[in-house]
Amino acid sequence: MNGTETLEETEHSETSSVSRILSELRRENGWTLAELSKRTGVSISALSKIENGQSQPAYSVLTRLSSGLGLDFADLLEGKAARPSFASAARAITRRGEGKRLENDMGNYRLLSTELAATAMTPMVIDIPPRADNAEPARSAHSGEEFVFVLSGDVIFEMAPYAPVILAEGDTVYFDAASEHGFYSTGPGGARILSICYSGSSEAPDHLTV
Repeated sequence: MNGTETLEETEHSETSSVSRILSELRRENGWTLAELSKRTGVSISALSKIENGQSQPAYSVLTRLSSGLGLDFADLLEGKAARPSFASAARAITRRGEGKRLENDMGNYRLLSTELAATAMTPMVIDIPPRADNAEPARSAHSGEEFVFVLSGDVIFEMAPYAPVILAEGDTVYFDAASEHGFYSTGPGGARILSICYSGSSEAPDHLTV
């Protein structure tokens, strides 16, 4: 992000990149929304809203899109062509405040090390807001495993079939990401977590259908 670009403009750019690449792929391959839904496991209504820029896709939806379309996760966000697979001796440094950003009902995401392609892990810093009164709980489910470290604040971690649990600053949780799960902050100031999702290989994983 440059000095004049706001977070809102960055988030709009990410959404536009995803909607553009979906539109281009459908046009180039002659796919209907129903065919794209079958390939990715994302519902037709969700695809339509994403392609028209009416909604910001959740992380779990983005991973299904990247897997079903054979695209690297970061390439999908940036609207770029596929890059070479992860190579030996590869490395990536993300400076403070850098990283690809997106926002959804779970919180504000900052994806790290996105310049590396086809990685087995996806590290993210996520700012978690409190749950608004009477709001539907935000949920995610995707294949693989996930590790979370609470950087600041307290969060409620919910995961079926367990009872909700409070995680304080410095606490961690490692869990099966295919189980429906979600976080929300217990305090008005929000909370921040480090999340590392592991797909199990450098190949794009398969994901649950919604």
